[in-house]
Amino acid sequence: MSALARFESFMENMVEGSVARLFRSPIQPAEIAKRLERAMETQQTISVRRVIVPNFYRAFLNPQDFAAFNPIRAEMEREMATYLADLAQERGFTMLEHPRVELNAEASVARHTIQVVAETLSTPPDPAAAHTQIFQPAPAPAAHPRTRLLLNSPNGRHVIPLESTQMSVGRGLNNDIILEDTRVSRHHAQLRYRARRFWISDLGSTNGTFVNGEQIEEKALRDGDVISLGGLELTFKEA
Repeated sequence: MSALARFESFMENMVEGSVARLFRSPIQPAEIAKRLERAMETQQTISVRRVIVPNFYRAFLNPQDFAAFNPIRAEMEREMATYLADLAQERGFTMLEHPRVELNAEASVARHTIQVVAETLSTPPDPAAAHTQIFQPAPAPAAHPRTRLLLNSPNGRHVIPLESTQMSVGRGLNNDIILEDTRVSRHHAQLRYRARRFWISDLGSTNGTFVNGEQIEEKALRDGDVISLGGLELTFKEA
């Protein structure tokens, strides 16, 4: 049985008495679970040995929608955390800690809408310091949907989409692109989009940044260029 099927089975078993009103809500528990899954899938940290996904999730609902879930909030949060842990295991993802899920009422959220904040934490939640991503009802499309980095690893090829005009690259968890490899510095390089091209610049890394075998401080990238971060190679692709 899949992780989602186990979660749906759990929720069905809870439908009795006053809890039955939950399933008359415009928002169903499975919809929240799928939004959490979407947050996990779209906020991956690619490393050489593993793919790290967020372990702390907060789902925000309009207070009127939230009211239907409040009587069984604790049970839902625990079961959704179990669902995410099972899902990560099914897909070969890594979490730094067992996942946590919180359901919250938020007046600024429109009716029948779910907003999710997903964070990768190894300490108790600190909203000011954590890297977060909010899923709006109609998210804006990526600025450069076809531009990406390709990383070959023992687990296969990983695709890292370049979806922002400025991204930091390094081993530290506060980077936009995190590469868990000892050859990569905590803050190794930066990618910037300007004059209709991506440029890469070294951030004073220990082992240097190279493009096609040439050590660089800053260089414009072309399709097929091979970037080496201290020996870890990635291929830049534009089409």
